[in-house]
Amino acid sequence: MNDKGLTVLVCTYNGAERLPATLAHLAAQVVSSHINWEVIVVDNASTDDSAGVARNEWAKQNLPDVGFKVLTESIPGKINALATGTSASRYEYFIICDDDNWLSPDYVQETYTILEKDASIGAVGGQSIPRNDSGIFPAWFNEYAEGYAVGEQGGGIAGGDITESRGYLWGAGLGTRTKLYKDIFKDFPSLLTGRNGKKLSAGEDSEYSQRLILKGYKLFYDPKLVLYHYLPAKRLEETYREKLFAGFTESEKILDKYYIATEMKIKLDINQINKYRLLVTYLFKALFTSSPKKRLARINMMKYILNRRYPNDPVLEAIRAFEKGQ
Repeated sequence: MNDKGLTVLVCTYNGAERLPATLAHLAAQVVSSHINWEVIVVDNASTDDSAGVARNEWAKQNLPDVGFKVLTESIPGKINALATGTSASRYEYFIICDDDNWLSPDYVQETYTILEKDASIGAVGGQSIPRNDSGIFPAWFNEYAEGYAVGEQGGGIAGGDITESRGYLWGAGLGTRTKLYKDIFKDFPSLLTGRNGKKLSAGEDSEYSQRLILKGYKLFYDPKLVLYHYLPAKRLEETYREKLFAGFTESEKILDKYYIATEMKIKLDINQINKYRLLVTYLFKALFTSSPKKRLARINMMKYILNRRYPNDPVLEAIRAFEKGQ
């Protein structure tokens, strides 16, 4: 059982240049004296002495009452770094703070308060504001901002439950429950693997969000949670953008199957009488769509409603087993 309090996990890969500003913003957090908190930096296979930079920068802050440690994870991949960080986390809640995230001074306090107030909230996120060295962004940036985890996550709402309307939260600034996170992946490792068996480079935040929904938890958005997402010039080049979105495209092949399961769960949880109406609706859509992808999705939805197995789709079968705890 984790102690009452909150851990900030900073996962970094070659973040030596970015860590000083990120840690300075964490040191500027204004947290009530009754809330215990700590910072854990996980050096994820860096080659630029990120670990040493993190130690030196935090030592400058002179915060003896805030726990601090640096861990190393030699296997590349953020999900591996998060596993290392949560295994060492002392406290009940944690925030994912990427090495380019500058959290507003009340971020730790507000996240703790939200999670403490409502046990049905599995994860909470806020709004992300882009920052760079010039203050000027490419003409195409707004069109692709979502992929950079920039903007509001509530679709313009003042804040609240976005489980059904959005279905996922960005990993940047995400606050959640430590034991819950570990339990979600304990017996069911991430399904985000490519054809070669290697972990995919994107989508771990969406997968976690989808798994929370399948286990009956809410996703919550609060615009009072504000972080600034620092984007160096290299990440605003078109070649980087193309690589970033190629990773999303690969992950979506798996995440789309999670969305089938969560869409059905949400609709059936609202009203079990919907079962037969949904069957007829999806049968009609499957028969009259010209898109093979949409037809397959509707057929898989009907199988989900009827509690049928997916012998030719190991990903959907694994998602089904996860939801049922098998």
